[in-house]
Amino acid sequence: MKKTAKRATSKKSVKQHVIIGNCIAAVSAADTLRQLNPEDKIVILGDEAVPSYSRCLITYYLGGMVTKRHLLSHAEKWYAERNIDLQLATRAVGVDSKNHIVYASRNGRKKKISYDKLLVASGSSPIFLNSFPYDPDGIIGMRSYADSCQLRGWARKGKKAIIIGAGFVGLKTAYGLVKKGVKVKVVELLPTVLGRMTDMEASARVRERMTRHELLDIELQNSVIGTRKHGKKYVVMYQNGSEEEADFIVASVGVKANTGFLEGTGVEVDRIVSVDDYQRTTVDDIYAAGDVCRSRHIVTKEWIYNAIWPVAVAQGRIAACNMSGQQRTYEGNIPMNSVDFYEMWITAIGDVQTEGADIEEVSYESHSIYQKVKLQNGVPITFMAVGNVDGAGIVRGAIVGQTPWKEFVKKPQTQILPVVNQLSGLLAKAV
Repeated sequence: MKKTAKRATSKKSVKQHVIIGNCIAAVSAADTLRQLNPEDKIVILGDEAVPSYSRCLITYYLGGMVTKRHLLSHAEKWYAERNIDLQLATRAVGVDSKNHIVYASRNGRKKKISYDKLLVASGSSPIFLNSFPYDPDGIIGMRSYADSCQLRGWARKGKKAIIIGAGFVGLKTAYGLVKKGVKVKVVELLPTVLGRMTDMEASARVRERMTRHELLDIELQNSVIGTRKHGKKYVVMYQNGSEEEADFIVASVGVKANTGFLEGTGVEVDRIVSVDDYQRTTVDDIYAAGDVCRSRHIVTKEWIYNAIWPVAVAQGRIAACNMSGQQRTYEGNIPMNSVDFYEMWITAIGDVQTEGADIEEVSYESHSIYQKVKLQNGVPITFMAVGNVDGAGIVRGAIVGQTPWKEFVKKPQTQILPVVNQLSGLLAKAV
């Protein structure tokens, strides 16, 4: 009698996914992991004492423009409902990639957490230099909820703050402090504010608008070469030889990826973590997402560092899919940001500093509006606007889609852009 072979049945083994970090890339990944793997274990190690929050809003929380309830994007209930093991105030200190173990520390006590798949979503931290070293009593950055709480405690009417750096975070922090009645001096080495978002004209408009406020001053083309404690205050020494006293100092000259715990793992780190289009690192079973790693430019396909919220969300989701065995690639992104100061909006898409013989510039200027488009071979590659940012999303679509500008300006919806009307007239004359 012929024997009939029994079909082997095997129950899917339960896996443990560990996520280092608890910002938006982490929770985006955790949410996707739970949807794809209802039975698997998910562990999040967050080095802060609070659940995930909107890092974009911490300067608004500082200025009293949003409440803590609005700031915290994911309450502990969110994790519990998804059966996610959230371990707060727990810092990753090392990874044994061979044996799939994360070493962590909480309140001085060390622990080991095993993983089948590991996601590094540890974000970044403010940069401090010898001329302005970190000092919890008066020299800090503005990157976390704890930073915003500390500054809220220091921000009292009549106090004075010096902010080093007039970039996106530096100016938003200045804005928040002024809202609390603090006198603020911003010092910037470059000849422009918001260096990645503006040219000289846009910078001048932003600076003029912000310094209308009597509590705010912005000094360009100067740098801090030293700081010293003087009683309960700090003395800042400038490159131009002058000195100035302040109650506290905020360093806002950039960030560095939190990658120290990856040392010895084999994960390639060149200031930031190297990943492929699947969010995989150079080590099996270790992925990365968010501000800690690189991403692709959606148009040029070059690897860039673009630490913005939408990128982190997308990378976390893609990483989770691949951690679950689904092959998904991240299509890429383009540098972009928007902010408003005293009801004046500023937006920038692409590398607005791009220059070259093959670059054309078309701009529109009025008393309250400044817009500029840069074209390469007749195709838009950047967009910058101050005062009127309506239609920015439409332009982004043209940049990503590499739509020839002559075709783009013919579309009815583009007529809301002053620079389109400007360009349309120039092109018509050229025909």
